[in-house]
Amino acid sequence: MAAIVHAFALAALVSPSLASTFYSALSPCPLPCSISGPDPANWTHYHDAQRLSYCDETTLFDLNIHNPVNDPDTSILIRACSAGSATSGSSKRLADRALVARQRLSFNHSDEAGSGAKALASKCGKAVEKKQAVQLAHWGKAPAGAAEDIAASIAHLSGFLSDSKECGEEVLFARSGKTIVGTYIGSTVSKSSAASLVSKLGEQSRGTGARSAAQLCTSFGPTMFGVVADATGDLAAVQKSLATWSNATCLTGFDSQTTWKDIGVSTIPLADISVAPTGDGRSLEARATCKYTQVKAGDGCWALARRCGISEKDLSKYNPTPKFCDTLARDQYVCCSAGTLPDFSPKPGADGSCAVYQIKKDDTCAAVAKAHSTDVKRIESVNGNTWGWAGCKRLMVGQKICLSKGDPPMPAEVPNAVCGPQKPGTKKPPKGTKLADLNPCPLNACCNVWGQCGITPEFCTPSPADTHAPGTAKPGSNGCVSHCGTDITNNKTGPAVSRQIAYFEAWNHNRKCLWMSPSNIPEYYTDVHYAFANITNDYKVDVGQYKKMFDEFVALKKKRRIVSFGGWSFSTEADTAPIFRVGVTDAQRQLFANNVVEFAKKYNLDGLDFDWEYPGAPDIPGIPPGDPGDGKRYLDFLKLVRKGLAKDKSVSIAAPASYWYLKGFPIKDIGEVVDYIVYMTYDLHGQWDYGNKFVNEGCPNGNCLRSHVNMTETNYALAMITKAGVPTNKIAVGLARYGRSFEMTKAGCTGPECTFTGPKSGAWPGQCTDTRGYISNWEIRQLIAKADNGESGLKVKQIDSKEGDVVIFNDKQWVSWLNNNNFLERLFKFNNEKWVGTVEWAADLNWNSNGPGNDDPDEGSWDEDDDDAEPACDFSLTFDSLDDLAKTDHSNYCMGIYATATLSKNLDAALADYKDVNNGYDELFGYYVKYIKNLIPVALDDFMAKGGSKYFDCSSGRYDNNKTHTCAEVGKALRDETMFDLYYTLRDDKGFYKDLADGHGIVADWVKFGEVKEESHCTPDSQQDGCEKVRKVYHGYPLKADKVEPPNPKDIVTEAGTNMNELKDKIDATWMDMMLGQWDGPANDAVQVLGIPVAMIKQAIDSMREVKKIGETEKKEEQKNLIITIVSAVLAVVPFVGEGSAALAGMATLGRMIAFAGEIANGALTLYEVVDNPESAPMAMFGMLLGAAPLPRTPASFGKMGKLEAEISGAGTLGKMGDIVAKDTGLIKKIVNKCKK
Repeated sequence: MAAIVHAFALAALVSPSLASTFYSALSPCPLPCSISGPDPANWTHYHDAQRLSYCDETTLFDLNIHNPVNDPDTSILIRACSAGSATSGSSKRLADRALVARQRLSFNHSDEAGSGAKALASKCGKAVEKKQAVQLAHWGKAPAGAAEDIAASIAHLSGFLSDSKECGEEVLFARSGKTIVGTYIGSTVSKSSAASLVSKLGEQSRGTGARSAAQLCTSFGPTMFGVVADATGDLAAVQKSLATWSNATCLTGFDSQTTWKDIGVSTIPLADISVAPTGDGRSLEARATCKYTQVKAGDGCWALARRCGISEKDLSKYNPTPKFCDTLARDQYVCCSAGTLPDFSPKPGADGSCAVYQIKKDDTCAAVAKAHSTDVKRIESVNGNTWGWAGCKRLMVGQKICLSKGDPPMPAEVPNAVCGPQKPGTKKPPKGTKLADLNPCPLNACCNVWGQCGITPEFCTPSPADTHAPGTAKPGSNGCVSHCGTDITNNKTGPAVSRQIAYFEAWNHNRKCLWMSPSNIPEYYTDVHYAFANITNDYKVDVGQYKKMFDEFVALKKKRRIVSFGGWSFSTEADTAPIFRVGVTDAQRQLFANNVVEFAKKYNLDGLDFDWEYPGAPDIPGIPPGDPGDGKRYLDFLKLVRKGLAKDKSVSIAAPASYWYLKGFPIKDIGEVVDYIVYMTYDLHGQWDYGNKFVNEGCPNGNCLRSHVNMTETNYALAMITKAGVPTNKIAVGLARYGRSFEMTKAGCTGPECTFTGPKSGAWPGQCTDTRGYISNWEIRQLIAKADNGESGLKVKQIDSKEGDVVIFNDKQWVSWLNNNNFLERLFKFNNEKWVGTVEWAADLNWNSNGPGNDDPDEGSWDEDDDDAEPACDFSLTFDSLDDLAKTDHSNYCMGIYATATLSKNLDAALADYKDVNNGYDELFGYYVKYIKNLIPVALDDFMAKGGSKYFDCSSGRYDNNKTHTCAEVGKALRDETMFDLYYTLRDDKGFYKDLADGHGIVADWVKFGEVKEESHCTPDSQQDGCEKVRKVYHGYPLKADKVEPPNPKDIVTEAGTNMNELKDKIDATWMDMMLGQWDGPANDAVQVLGIPVAMIKQAIDSMREVKKIGETEKKEEQKNLIITIVSAVLAVVPFVGEGSAALAGMATLGRMIAFAGEIANGALTLYEVVDNPESAPMAMFGMLLGAAPLPRTPASFGKMGKLEAEISGAGTLGKMGDIVAKDTGLIKKIVNKCKK
């Protein structure tokens, strides 16, 4: 059953020779040169220089030498081919490699081919040999063992050049081990001479320097030659050397040098080299009004005049540009006769296509522009929609670009592209078709800009270059062009029937311990898959090997009984592998389907499950490659089975969580036929990773310790199958009940770079499973318990992680697994995300029930015949509300489970509502701030009127000549005065601000001191009535500050979210403990304690919803209601906010201010009183449940919290905290009282 491949590398045990197609993503080496041919356009394309290091063979490659490989702001293209297989480690190996290189690269090999000038192909012209001085230079000291790799690289490079029939400039690299060799050959230097010089460097440089170079320095670029060998693998340095030579400049700065004198070097005179754009063999072209030629690297006016056959004076006359000879540029056209140069600027084609140019190895935009009578700016402007155009700094060899306006070309084919427009054989689509949509990946996986398929962010993240042209990626990324993203999709509808599935290993009694019989399978499973029934060679079903087990399985009640066929061993062993492959063919399909259907009917089974690993797989060791048509034939077989079974019987298959193997399944179509798919999201890593360079990014040998149940990788796999077209309600997510174990290379190592030993596993075999690298959860818990008890000298270290748990025994035995808490979290996650449910491999690996070894300290024996056992619960029952549950009657055990599950369901709904109503609060905050600001002056006046003036001294000119007295004394004296100035001076600022905050919720920042006037004026009429003019001025009186920033209630709501989710986890984990029989205590306390926070959340959300209904209004009473509902909502979630929260402190201030004004009523007042007192019973209970140091989630802890709950309930507090809190806690009491009967 368990897949032994990594789910995200395309294959773990792949051997390309077994496959009918070469997959560059699977092979450590590029396609051999003997297959891909001499044209680098047909070589394997890479975009990371590190990728070359994966190959143990000598490799030839090229790249654009002006695109630095060490520049983080550029992207590179490397085109490579390998020498092929070779033996290793001896001098014979070197000779063999040299021979192989020559033989395999001699695509047009003949006996006449040699290294002299006369052997050159005639199309290049007649070579002339001349004795030259070649400079040999060295840098640094060569590392030990470099000579062998230098010899291999040079032999391969020299062999290729000797066999080359190509003319003109050449740039080429070779790699062996850590050594990089590169050569630049000017356009006039014959390849045979270059081959001889390369070979001579190999003879002269062995062990001499860390880097050695031979260069033929001339003043004329086309006659330049250089070869450099770097024993340290510094590709950037080698590339820079070649770029220097291509610019007709010699290397300098070496540590030592010698000269090879009188070396015969053959060159082809320029007169014999075509330099005209049409390439028709003439160096001078009579077009328009002058003859012309092109400037070559190193050309001066003297060389040009000589080539034109004219004097330098005439050359200057025909090209009357100022400082003509000082401004010559490579590939520039110049006149060799009177007249003007023709218009060489590229023109669009008659069909509207642009003029196309294909980038060469030493191109730059400037050089291309000069050579084609255009400019860099124009090149950049016309390529905005050209596939792969990332700008002039990122030209890639072989890339097609536009040199004029017009429709861009189809991009050049990439031999190893498997998706996108560069896949070989792709035709130009109709106009308007997006190139990115061509050749999508199987399964709708992500296609990156390099034409490779994958399912991780490396493949799935769009990262267009700054040009925003299609098919581009930012430097350092691979960019996604189609079916991007790693989100789970196809998840709108939940399943009609939720399933908790377990596989049951029928052979488990073959172990010496850890036994289970079908009757002992835990109650919480709804479906059990019997693994496995055998299929005979004549396609009959055979269960005779474990007949007693099978009969007991068939007799199960209250569970769906499904028989499974296949598994890893059955699918991959030589004697049984053909059964599936042949059984689904046209000749056998109907017979095979009829037999399994009749078998299901005979035993009244509830379903059939098929686990073929894997249709079409080309690389399973020990058996022939699969056929690409296997998947379609498998689908046809499943259709027959589905047709033969009744509708209430299920058909399912097991599918791998690996892109490489899942793509052999027509999984979307299969999903439409079967009732569900068992998705094997485990075994993501294992001992088989050892030696696989592709399985772990950044881990060259593949043996970095990784979890086989890694959550991130699991999510990638889930995204893959849903993007492929299978809805979540057809997928049962796999959970492992076993661990994958490894022996660590270094004891005590921590971090992602830690490795394991191999290739054979050094892990301890389990006492029962007795298999290195594979150990049951039960055995893991046994070892932990023994270590905790100090038995057998065992030491244990446990690392809990959401990604997957790890336990390390004795510093070296590393095991990845899912402990109970992590397992439960995933169980709930997948049961609440519209998947069909979960599937476990396997129930008998987690519990020991009967037989020897039943001493598990954590797990009891499951025995349905136990007289004290609780009656079985119907786990298909669910309740939408506490109301619904309260109307039913069940056993204490079942009622606790149902109540906890209902609380979880209610909390899910509440949290969904919370996210909805939380939106829109920002727009209401402005109204709330306005109201609070208006309330501050009222609060200040109230404070001063009720004794706040005791913190001030007062004085007035109308009393005791401005002498200072208490404000009460002065105020009393001025009580009958109608005109006075009263001056307040704050005497006790600390007391003032504390009392103001405690009593009225106003903080210091909200207060300023200023002048307040009371005035009235008499009119002529009022004066006749005895009117008295009033003018009272209070100086230094506390006023509302100019800038007031009330605390935002939303800050509290936001902070509360984390603990709300934590509450959900605690409820779900408690429910599962009850389900599994692991809750050693009454359920009543847990239900009552957990019910209060759920009710408070519902209360808060109901208040938040009311806020939205009220909105902005000018009516004072409505404004008041808005504030009350906001505060009520926030106070209800205050218990979920951690201690020390700044937002919480702000809300305390707000609560006191509103409380003084009498604006809080009913439940809000009680809530305020509760949250304002950390010592209150409700807050103490919340601290135990969700605080900074919560009590462990055990029956004893809930018992302590239950006492506080009883105190709260007895005091009548719950009934005053809001209608919903009162109702829900009342229903929980009713449910609990039923349990006690």
